[in-house]
Amino acid sequence: MALYQNLLVLAGLVLAMVLLRTIRRPGGPRVYAAVLALQLVLTFTAIVYEDRYLGTVAICLCALTVIAPAALERGARQMFALGRPRLAVRLSGLRAMLMPGAGLGRQQQILRGFALLDRDGADAALAYFRGLVAAAEDPAELAVIHEQIVAMLLFDHRWSEAVTHYESHFHPSYAAVRPTLALGILRAFGELGRHDAAAALLRSIEDGPLGSEAGAAELLAQARLTFLAHAGALGVVEDALARDRGRRLGLSPGTATLFLGIAAARAGDPVRADALLQQVPGLARRSETRLAAAARTARAHLDDPAPVFEPELHDFVQAVGERFRAAIRERSGTRRLQPLFMTTALIAVSAGWYAITLAAGWAGVGLLRAGALTGELWRAGSWGRLFTAPFVHADLVGLLLDCYSIWLAGHVLERIHGWARTGLIAILGSAAGMWAAAVADPDPAQVIGGGNALAVSVLVATLWTLLPARTPGLLSTVRRSVVLTLLFLLGAHVFACIPGVYGLRSTPLSLGTAAFVASVLTLLLPPTLPGWTRRPLAALCLAAIAVVGLGAVQVAREDPIAFAAAHRDRRVSENGVALALPASFERVEADDRRHPLLKVFPGWLDTQALRGGYLVQFVVVPDAAAEGSALFALAPALARELVIRPEDAPAPAFAGFVNYTLQRNGETIARVVERRLGDHAVLLLAAPASALDPAPALYSAILGDAALAD
Repeated sequence: MALYQNLLVLAGLVLAMVLLRTIRRPGGPRVYAAVLALQLVLTFTAIVYEDRYLGTVAICLCALTVIAPAALERGARQMFALGRPRLAVRLSGLRAMLMPGAGLGRQQQILRGFALLDRDGADAALAYFRGLVAAAEDPAELAVIHEQIVAMLLFDHRWSEAVTHYESHFHPSYAAVRPTLALGILRAFGELGRHDAAAALLRSIEDGPLGSEAGAAELLAQARLTFLAHAGALGVVEDALARDRGRRLGLSPGTATLFLGIAAARAGDPVRADALLQQVPGLARRSETRLAAAARTARAHLDDPAPVFEPELHDFVQAVGERFRAAIRERSGTRRLQPLFMTTALIAVSAGWYAITLAAGWAGVGLLRAGALTGELWRAGSWGRLFTAPFVHADLVGLLLDCYSIWLAGHVLERIHGWARTGLIAILGSAAGMWAAAVADPDPAQVIGGGNALAVSVLVATLWTLLPARTPGLLSTVRRSVVLTLLFLLGAHVFACIPGVYGLRSTPLSLGTAAFVASVLTLLLPPTLPGWTRRPLAALCLAAIAVVGLGAVQVAREDPIAFAAAHRDRRVSENGVALALPASFERVEADDRRHPLLKVFPGWLDTQALRGGYLVQFVVVPDAAAEGSALFALAPALARELVIRPEDAPAPAFAGFVNYTLQRNGETIARVVERRLGDHAVLLLAAPASALDPAPALYSAILGDAALAD
């Protein structure tokens, strides 16, 4: 049951995120977006109406149309990297079949051309693409196909044909926004000695969007390197590549050595160039199939005279060399980003806490041993649960949502505010949310978890940080993208507040209080603080961490099960039998939908156990037959569905009672512990059979103290 619920909620989250990304993409596939939207509606319907059939269909459709295509895409890229394009084409074809309306037909046609290149050579691939040109009518599709023709010619080192085809179908600066094409055309111009055309293209790259984009710095450096190598600027190229063989520029040792050899040849040093180019085949990786051929082509032109430039072009080469050197120095001197200590720690503690909870079997009532919060325990003096509850999770989906939210938002928040302020926002915000929930929740036994409050604190603080007035230097497109994603995650956490019978309870009040405290801590001080504030903030954060540790120690020393057994203040009479129950039990009527293994009978249900997917209920059967289990007297139809067997070795806590196990189709699904009081029978029903394990002493005390009402 828990696995099905987790998978259904996870499918809904995945569908929503992929749908959001598809809609935001300019010119995104609308038909595929509609398919995703229909699946999301189906998933939401299955959750609301608790329809297992619709839920199973939704999970399977999500796996087929979203999860499997993502895995196939990753596999196809891996196959291309390994030099196996034919297998990559098969994987991509299967992916296109599983994504109806995604518009992958054009991509599949292009991939078939690469498979032909691998199997039959460049001429077969060129013939295939020229056939596509004859059949294509869409201008955008024609441009893509012509790009592939140029790429095939460049791959086969047919420089003159590649340049001719490029110039006859594209504007001279067209390649300035096509990274891979730009590098190939720059090299073709260099091989043909057309340095003026190469300089014009490089100017277009530097002045275009790639020249100002921080993420394209490596590409821009490779473009400048290609131009300088073919211009014979040996000193600049050697300074950039000799030390680490091009690793700073994202080049392999073989490619870096090739550029050095070309630069030496164009600088008028054929002996050194020949020595360098002879090393290239031995340095080439398995995937660099054309590197050895490129070295042979370069060696064939060692006797060509060194290029002579006009003054204007010579000055441009010198200027590019200076910009290239400056970029290399800046790249070498750039400090690595500091690791996200607090963000990583919050995620690690949450995941470790969940692993311990899972290994110890602390589900349902057992979550109180893990540090979950109830208003009853808070009022009894268990203050440490305010700080431990934010790290307690009852299900994997909730843990993943919280960790993903913290990870995504923490990249912004901790980079700007530092680890100490991030820690204070997370710890104090979530603790305040737990306090508000414990004080105001009308149900004193309601088990409350604070993972949502922890994540919401970080999300809200990050959203305030992304305001233009607080981070004016951030690009609007980047800001908009991050804010939309964070708002979607915030909505998912608010959606988690919808009341349910499974998992830990989240309350709107706890999330609102956590968001308020996080907002105050974020807006109270500016994003950038003077250096002298670092130590006080660090001291405060360490003090908060120490309080969390003290709270964990207090919780570890408590026995919430013994507390519940000692505080059974609810005195009820059920069919003539008096029961002493803790606050977590509530009166219920017959219900077939509470649990898939066993129906609910009129009696008293443990709501805390139900949070962990366990059904534990006390039922009183009046006028029970002297022989046989009173369960079948209560529901005779179960005798045809279930087999009842005496339990050979009951738990010590229930040794004084009659113990049975219930089996359906040979599988044990539930336990029955029965106590006779005259002609009455008190039944303790538990499904699955392990449902009594988290709190046997509590249930045994309730059963043992049952008595006939006066």
